[in-house]
Amino acid sequence: MIQIVTQTGLLAEAGTTRALAGEFGTPLYIIDVSQIVRAMDGLRDGLMTHYANCEVTYSVKTNYLAAIQRRVLQVGYRLEVVSRREIRQAQSVGAEPSQLLFNGPVKSVADLEFCHQHSMEVNVDSVDELEAAAALGSPERPFRLGIRVAAALNNGSVSRFGVDFDDADSVAAVGRLISEGSIHVAGLHLHHSSRRDAASYCERIDRLQTVARRLGITPEYLDIGGGIGSVPPPSIAARLPYAVDSHEQWAAVVGRHARAVFGEGGPKLIVEPGIGVLAGAMNYVTSIVAVKARAGGATIAVCDGSMFDVNPLRSAIPPPCVLLPSGDSGPVATEPIRLYGGTCMEIDQLGVLDGELAPRKGDLVVVTNVGAYSVCLAPDFIVPRAPIYSLDDGALIRHPEPNDGFRGAGQ
Repeated sequence: MIQIVTQTGLLAEAGTTRALAGEFGTPLYIIDVSQIVRAMDGLRDGLMTHYANCEVTYSVKTNYLAAIQRRVLQVGYRLEVVSRREIRQAQSVGAEPSQLLFNGPVKSVADLEFCHQHSMEVNVDSVDELEAAAALGSPERPFRLGIRVAAALNNGSVSRFGVDFDDADSVAAVGRLISEGSIHVAGLHLHHSSRRDAASYCERIDRLQTVARRLGITPEYLDIGGGIGSVPPPSIAARLPYAVDSHEQWAAVVGRHARAVFGEGGPKLIVEPGIGVLAGAMNYVTSIVAVKARAGGATIAVCDGSMFDVNPLRSAIPPPCVLLPSGDSGPVATEPIRLYGGTCMEIDQLGVLDGELAPRKGDLVVVTNVGAYSVCLAPDFIVPRAPIYSLDDGALIRHPEPNDGFRGAGQ
């Protein structure tokens, strides 16, 4: 049975969360790395039930924490990286080039040379990158690579990423480079986030198969990208304009489709989940430092954390918030309470409390569903970076920033 990440709330019991906040202060991240591995295992096992030749990779850009990278490498997963900086970071935690998959829209000649020299799997993003790779390869030792295929988006436009294989000149250029023999196109890649339903990944498989036929190649792998949705808590699911498949449903639909298309001997199917395996694996604990009345009977609460730590992309749907009272139950809430952060920006709203109890100074708020694109994007802005406590290690894996450790602009 696949273990599904439901992402419905607290990673630790309320008493444990209060104790950790008391020991390490707030704001504080709490992470469960084992939950990430379980989610990746679930997707892999679900796909393999229906299509054995598959691989799940870890999306480094979605959360940079070294502790996660080490763990997923230890249990046999590769890392998907999108820059030379991420390659160096992966190497610093012990990754070999064979354990990396290099995507991303910008690769220098030096990057490509590194990939060719170390036989590292790479998906080029443009005809220009393909020409640079061909210049590094030769008929005696062709540059083995994949090509990212531009996706058609929901709004009718074509993604800025990848090669547009509906453009005749692009198709001709790729065909010419293949015929010259200095590159070997081993795979095709397609990713976008405009749809997250399982059926859209089946369409990716079909599109890549069409491109492969047009190029006259038999790919060793088809990389259908990431964007797989996390299984959201009810407060988020109710506001989404689309239904989110459970990981089990997603794996069954995609795996069965791959089997129907390729049978037993088809190309390796690669997926790169980010949000889907990471979102629910982190909580963010912050303290209420003030409760303010506003005209008309409204109440707001100010926290010592920041929106930039939990929602740096400013999604229209904020992550869920859970109130942990500091003592006996307080007054009953008569309306939703907006939670604001500790920066000097009017936009700094962490979320909304929509529970039965009104918040009081000293209460804790746990913001859930913050494991994706939080730590890696949170800026050094007014509120110092929050320490991170690992439930697996029983210790901090990132310590508080010292008072003299300012790393902001101009330093």
